[in-house]
Amino acid sequence: MTPLRIAAGLFVIAGLSACGAAPKVARNAPFEPVPAETRIAAPAQTASLALAAPARRDLRIADVAIEIPKDLTVSEANLYYPVADIVWRGDPYGPRKPQVAAILREAADRARAELDGSRPARVEIRLDRFHSITEKARYTLGGVHSITFHLNIIDMETGAHIVRGRKVKADLRGFGADKALEAEHAGLGMKERIQRHLARVIAAEVGQPEGWTEKGIAEGDAPATF
Repeated sequence: MTPLRIAAGLFVIAGLSACGAAPKVARNAPFEPVPAETRIAAPAQTASLALAAPARRDLRIADVAIEIPKDLTVSEANLYYPVADIVWRGDPYGPRKPQVAAILREAADRARAELDGSRPARVEIRLDRFHSITEKARYTLGGVHSITFHLNIIDMETGAHIVRGRKVKADLRGFGADKALEAEHAGLGMKERIQRHLARVIAAEVGQPEGWTEKGIAEGDAPATF
């Protein structure tokens, strides 16, 4: 082989080696760093906001009016669920409407003791429904004390309505069988539980702008064993 041919062959081999090595060099090259100004900064940590305490009205109960409409029906039937507006067995047999009115007034008086605002308010309660549980339900399954009323709250200094015609649903769990007996022995019979519950409801309606916020059926006070 002549020297010229040998030189030409070496030139071709060198060229092929250079072509094969190029991709390897590219694969092993480090990634180009992203310029600092184009990087997305992590969002700053937002300071947690403390929840503000619920606002309270600066009210006290100075006067209470209870209305039991004459057209509300009353039932003494000892059924699981008599059809009537007023069903009440927590007092001796007698006129049920005055008995229910007394329960509402007692509850309002207890709510009065819980509120110490500077502005006197008149609280007007018009009963829609007071359907407690019967003897039959109390001795067996229990049930629900279903209580609904409409409420007005009037600023006695200005005569303005703070609340007008608000419908308040204040249902309470009614114990049955052994639970009812245990509650009775603990001083938490049907009447006492309802009065305590309604006092909380009325105090919340008067003292808090959002009113009574518990939804559904309240459990109320119960012996610690429950």
